[in-house]
Amino acid sequence: MELLTRLQAGLVRGEHKETQAEIVIGIDVGLSLLKPTSGTCCTGNAGTVIQHTFLDYLSRLLALGNPIGCDVLAIDGPVMPSLNYGSRACERIFTLGVFQRRCKPGLSNIPGTGQALRRGGLDTSHDFAPLVSAANIGAAFPRIIEGRNIVEAFPNAFLAVLLPDEAFQDAPRLGRGEKFDWLYTKLLEGNGHQVLRDSIEWEQRGFWEPVGANLQHDERAALICALTAIFVLRGKYVAVGEPVSGYFFLPPWVLWARWAKHGLDANRGNAGAMPSVEVWMDGICYSPNDQLPP
Repeated sequence: MELLTRLQAGLVRGEHKETQAEIVIGIDVGLSLLKPTSGTCCTGNAGTVIQHTFLDYLSRLLALGNPIGCDVLAIDGPVMPSLNYGSRACERIFTLGVFQRRCKPGLSNIPGTGQALRRGGLDTSHDFAPLVSAANIGAAFPRIIEGRNIVEAFPNAFLAVLLPDEAFQDAPRLGRGEKFDWLYTKLLEGNGHQVLRDSIEWEQRGFWEPVGANLQHDERAALICALTAIFVLRGKYVAVGEPVSGYFFLPPWVLWARWAKHGLDANRGNAGAMPSVEVWMDGICYSPNDQLPP
């Protein structure tokens, strides 16, 4: 109920007029070269395609239906200007405080799967960059890759910040992949997918039906990536990070639960750990010393 109350209290549907060419893509990077673990979703006026496939560019392109372009691409994997293995502010800030147990990210500077995910995110963003528009869209946002409308999704946090505090009471200890499916189920149980649909203008039945019914882990992740891209296209988003190492893109602030708002604000106050974190909201950039909206 808290999510629905926040929507009714503060979220106003935009007056966006759809064009004939609206397309967004969501890609869950995956890591295995031996089995199809990369979720893909392409949705727009021409319909919706959802698949899970191998992580190479050609396999993904075929699974997406060979799109000739898209307005926004959201990737569940590090989106950075260039490859390095330094720590990332957008990752560190969600390892602190209340986020640690609820949606802690894997650190992509750690050797092994962490660094492999970082390479996978960069490869994906640069492979697909020629297909992605550079045009201005709903609101300004921090661009990282060659001026293109490419953003980094964080599906666990996207789901977690929507859930009320009580949803996490007695939550089981789960691995990162298991945590995502648990968060997804919690969102459906609270009818949060319908609230998301009501909060954004994206009338694609072929998209929203699988959001509520799809059970495949990688395809679910791709659906959340596509949702991230849709919100950015509409200019309703939160982005947390800084321009050197990138930003996580999350739902609009008005939909965040109170615990998540307070948690982000508290972590920003840790000047020793978070000296440079920006928070963007619907086109407005809040520097580390700026007060965030209530």
